[in-house]
Amino acid sequence: MTDVDQTNEFSAYWYALSRDTPAKTWWRCPAMHDAVYSALGIRKSDTGAIYACAPFRRHPDGSILAAYPAPRLFDEPDHNWLGIETVIEWRPGKDVAEIMGDPTPQIVGHMTEEANGLFSSPRRFFQQWAARRAQFAVQRQNAAKGLWHIAPAERDEIPGGLVIGATADIRWHPSAMPTDIQCFGLNPTIINKAILRAARLPRARGGTA
Repeated sequence: MTDVDQTNEFSAYWYALSRDTPAKTWWRCPAMHDAVYSALGIRKSDTGAIYACAPFRRHPDGSILAAYPAPRLFDEPDHNWLGIETVIEWRPGKDVAEIMGDPTPQIVGHMTEEANGLFSSPRRFFQQWAARRAQFAVQRQNAAKGLWHIAPAERDEIPGGLVIGATADIRWHPSAMPTDIQCFGLNPTIINKAILRAARLPRARGGTA
């Protein structure tokens, strides 16, 4: 890397830090707020509770902000918000959510063959996410105690995807989805039709001579 390249890289880094973004808003909100634990139904004394609730912070307007991907705490901890791609604004009272700064209907998260849940309820999605993170925290603790030979690598532990907005308005990407999808609070028939429409599969029809 030349001196010019290095200067440009540092300039871009400091510019990114100076911008007001949803991720920066999340970072400035207080961590480990009682409202977060209450909304998720988790006690602070529960094993792994702090790590489980780390992606969530309370905004001054009363909403809960969830950062995705969640900043890392174990492996090469993140010391700023630049790795956060999406901030979900959740209002637990009504159990509704939207993407901060982006009104586009979409699926938030990362669906894999293992994490294949598709959720309509933000609460259920976040509770599953927190539960998976708590389980991971226990595994790390066991590794520290010598019960595991190798500590598991830190992952985001997202349980799948959260539907934001109307399913009919979402741009589906079938090639990026697992072969088996578990729907929670969603009609599988409607989801299958939406995916098939998005796949643009060839259709045969009778011809006319």
